[in-house]
This record gives sequence, structure tokens and C-alpha cells, in this order.
Amino acid sequence: MFYQLKEAQQQFWKEHGFIKLTDFFTNDLKESLKYWCDELTALPETPGKWMKYFETNSQGQRQLCRIENFIDYHKSMHDIANGERTLALVSALMNEQAAIFKEKINYKFPGGGGFKPHQDAPAFVSFNQKFHITMMLAIDDCTLENGCLQVVEGGANQPIILPQESDGSIQKDIAETLVWSPLECKSGDVVLFDSYLPHYSEPNHSQGSRRALFVTFSKFSEGGLKRMSYYQDKREKFPPDCERDPNKDYSAGAAIYNVANPITSSMQ
Repeated sequence: MFYQLKEAQQQFWKEHGFIKLTDFFTNDLKESLKYWCDELTALPETPGKWMKYFETNSQGQRQLCRIENFIDYHKSMHDIANGERTLALVSALMNEQAAIFKEKINYKFPGGGGFKPHQDAPAFVSFNQKFHITMMLAIDDCTLENGCLQVVEGGANQPIILPQESDGSIQKDIAETLVWSPLECKSGDVVLFDSYLPHYSEPNHSQGSRRALFVTFSKFSEGGLKRMSYYQDKREKFPPDCERDPNKDYSAGAAIYNVANPITSSMQ
């Protein structure tokens, strides 16, 4: 059964460019999500398949930061990320047919780094797409202590890209003037936000993980299904560690695919 947005929810989306839903998925899904996430975590680094990216945590250790390109290898996650119910919800917010563009899990284990203030839109310019919606599904509870998502309210219907630093984050003096609102979530909660919404998250200072699934959707009218093209290009320009040539410089690819996040650009 498809989810029906209430009028107040639709209005909030129009005004703010994001919305939080606490009842999109069932309570039974919560434990399954954690189990499925553990299955993905256990996958070995394998060239040509799922893509694992790492960071250096607060203890100076190599730590898994993200996995991408995995729904073709995990049916349950595929059904969540690209199922009819999810696509119907995102399409309703887009006012046209949505198409899955990419998927990732950000792990943010204890000591994991934060994500600097940024907008998603600049990263998609090279694909000739102007608008995206991302669905965040909380796998763990997301709190202030473990680095929940923080957003700027009231910026909807303003397709403006703010001035950026060299790493793709919002220019520091501008980010400091923005009013940030934390979006604490329970496991199973969903947050949807558009690609112009400024957002960031703090490092994880807790003793537990803050895992979250992020699925980004484009307008089908802006090129149809581009997910495979996206991952082919990313694999070439900013591959996971297990596919990198130690003699090759990936800084140009990092400028496109490693924006405002703690993932290491060099091999570890």
C-alpha cells in the first residue's frame, strides 16, 4: 500500500525542502535493517562489485565510512531503495516520475568523522541534472551525540548553489550565518530532502554507530536511469581502495566524488 502524504506534510515540504516521516516503514523493519546492514558490512573489498570507502577515525585507525553500489547484490536493500512504495513517495514530492540515481550507507562508527556543511546539487552538474531528492533511512537512532543530520529550514523552492570552499563545502563564513536545526531520528524513521538543502553532521562522539541509508533519486525526465553511468564514472575517477592504482593521482576525481566528507582520498 502506497504512503499518502497529508496536506500539512506537503506544505512543509514546499516551504522547507525536507520532511521527516516516522511511519513510512513498519516497526518490524528496524531489526531487519540492522541485520541487512551487518551483511553488507561483512562483504569483502571486491573489485568490480560493491564499493567500500574508508576514513581515518579519531584514533588514527582505518575505518569503514561508506558502502555504495550494493542493491544489485542485496535483494532486501534493493526492495527498500528501489521498491514501488519508495518510488511512489519520491515521485509525489517531485511531481513527476522519479528514478533511482545512487545509494549508499554512511556508517559513522564511534570516532567517525562528520560531514561539512554542503549542498548535494553541485555534485550532479556533470550529469546534466538539476534536481534530486535523497531519502535517508535511519538504521540506528540518530542523535546529537552520534552526529545526526542538521539542516537549514525555510530554503525550499530556491535552486541556489551557495559559494563553496575548494573541497565543495559551503563557504565557511556563509555556513556560520545559517541557522541549523538537528533532525534526531529513531531507527526506521525517514528524512527526505532536496539537493539544494544545506546540511551537515558532526562527528560521532558516542560509543555506538550512527548508520543510515541514503538513496538519491533524479527526475526520469532528466535522462532516465543514470545509476549505472554514475557508478561507471565514479569507479573510474574515484575508485574504492581495492581498485586504486598506487601510481595514479585521484585528486581530480575526489573533487567531484568526495565532497565535504571524511573519506580518505589516498590509499591506506
